[in-house]
Amino acid sequence: MRPLIYIALGWLLLAAVGALGQTFGLTVMLPATSAALVAHVVFGRELSLPSGLAVAVTLGYLEDMAQGTPIGLLSLAYGLSCCALVWSSRRLAVEGPIARALAAGVAAALIDLVTFALLFGARRRLGVETEALLAGLLQARWHALATVLAAPGVYVLAELALGAWDRAFGRRPRPARRSPLQTRNAGPPLEESDPSDWT
Repeated sequence: MRPLIYIALGWLLLAAVGALGQTFGLTVMLPATSAALVAHVVFGRELSLPSGLAVAVTLGYLEDMAQGTPIGLLSLAYGLSCCALVWSSRRLAVEGPIARALAAGVAAALIDLVTFALLFGARRRLGVETEALLAGLLQARWHALATVLAAPGVYVLAELALGAWDRAFGRRPRPARRSPLQTRNAGPPLEESDPSDWT
């Protein structure tokens, strides 16, 4: 059920950010709240790999629907980026609010780069000009920065939603897992603590 909470929260945030941008006529780059949720899934290690990948692909599909991109484009970009983030999460420890916010920015930048590569590969078939793609790629830095700034709020909402779900059904919150990069005397690495997750 936790994957559905991430998906529902992603849909609500996507609708809220889009509505706020339209209501106030914001022309600045809006944050990628879905990318922040994918970073929360991956680096928080709340879900198994298949569940986390399903959340990422579904959030990408919702982004496809909201942005009017070809269906499947952002689903694929989110799925590939999730796999890359999972690979990096096995090698890097992301702890503390600043590192977690930066991880969300990296996720947004990675998704933008994968999307650019996919659009560049299909630009003739889709009728997209190369100059427009390059101009969009140059704006990706502002997209990542906006995501870094919005990430702490997205993380708080995710923790509140997951905590409310756990309390509603009398479940105890899952204990924090140790990073694979922590010292040996701090406890077993993630791969040994729960072999079903992220392997």
